[in-house]
Amino acid sequence: MTCKEYIFKLTSGQLVDAGLIERFWAGQHRLMCRRCRTFATNDEKLGKALRAYRAHLDGAPKE
Repeated sequence: MTCKEYIFKLTSGQLVDAGLIERFWAGQHRLMCRRCRTFATNDEKLGKALRAYRAHLDGAPKE
C-alpha cells in the first residue's frame, strides 16, 4: 500500500469498512511509515477538535 492509498482510505472512511486483509496491509504500512503515522495522529486530533466544536455549537443558545 502506498502513502497516497493509505491517506485516501483513512480520510474517506474506507478503512472502517475494509476487510481484514486490507486493514492488515494498512496497519503494516502505518507501522513502517513515520509520515503516515503522524498524519493519522493529526487527523484524529483534528476530528476530536471538530467534534468538540460541533457539540459546542449544538449546545449554544439560539438567537
